[in-house]
Amino acid sequence: MKRLMLFIEPKAAQLNIFSQFTLPRLGSFILAGLVNRRSDWSGRVFVEGRRQFNLADWIAKHGRPEVVGISTITATVKRGYAIADECRARGIPVVLGGAHVTFMPDEALEHAELVVRGEGEGAMNALLDLWREGYVETTHPGYTDVPNLSWKDAAGRIRHNAMAPWISDLDALPTPDFSLADGTADCVIGRRRTVMVQTSRGCPFDCSFCSVTGMFGRKFRYRSVASVIEELRRYDRPDHFVFFCDDNFTANPRRARELVEAMIAERFQFQWSTQVRADLARDPELVRLMKRAGCHTVFIGFESVNPQSLAEMNKS
Repeated sequence: MKRLMLFIEPKAAQLNIFSQFTLPRLGSFILAGLVNRRSDWSGRVFVEGRRQFNLADWIAKHGRPEVVGISTITATVKRGYAIADECRARGIPVVLGGAHVTFMPDEALEHAELVVRGEGEGAMNALLDLWREGYVETTHPGYTDVPNLSWKDAAGRIRHNAMAPWISDLDALPTPDFSLADGTADCVIGRRRTVMVQTSRGCPFDCSFCSVTGMFGRKFRYRSVASVIEELRRYDRPDHFVFFCDDNFTANPRRARELVEAMIAERFQFQWSTQVRADLARDPELVRLMKRAGCHTVFIGFESVNPQSLAEMNKS
């Protein structure tokens, strides 16, 4: 029988943009995809958007997970810690990851056996190698070799392993499979199913209020256009809507143009939206191409209209 690993995306207690638009973040699905590449493991996902996670009910339906991974941002971390505490009380080890615990690993280790900082895919593969015969306690010396990992050794000392280089080949990562979440990842807005697609990671800017560079680095890394188009073909229906969750979709205008021209050639039926900077307005040709490719909305962040405030927060 395969060993089971469950990834949970907790819900924030307070209202935020995801309260209305329950779009799941992609990290849990990519990591579950890595787990499912192993013949002796099975990965599942639960997204707390419209339905609250109940550990006993989930175990009754799917079986007891050998390990639980929980992805957190600051808005969701209290709920994430509560779920982690419940899992550990039942003897299920917990791995915490995501933006909040990347910057607060010592705090997170009060609620988990292991904390993964930054990109999780390299650490996940190393952990699965270590767990060939099943989960092993953190007294095992093999945890020393897991990149990006924070943990407590046999003496109870907190150890922060070195960070691995940023993943260069994004095409090698699994395509998110939302069916792993048993419907908890479904987001229907205006009778259209909305899905998230990521085509790049990183940002060359270093605004002090932003976690992106801490999680994904200051250099843009891109999936190939062919890889993105292959994924988009899954959603080529008029009742779908795609949100490109890149932090700046048009940061490289030449690459953005190549992608949207490929989308135009495919004649996709869905509409889409994404995040850009205001300077996109200086490239009306690219704007027109985006519209032809089905772009419906762009999201632009206006942190402040006061230049002094922007300078103080290192807004680039």
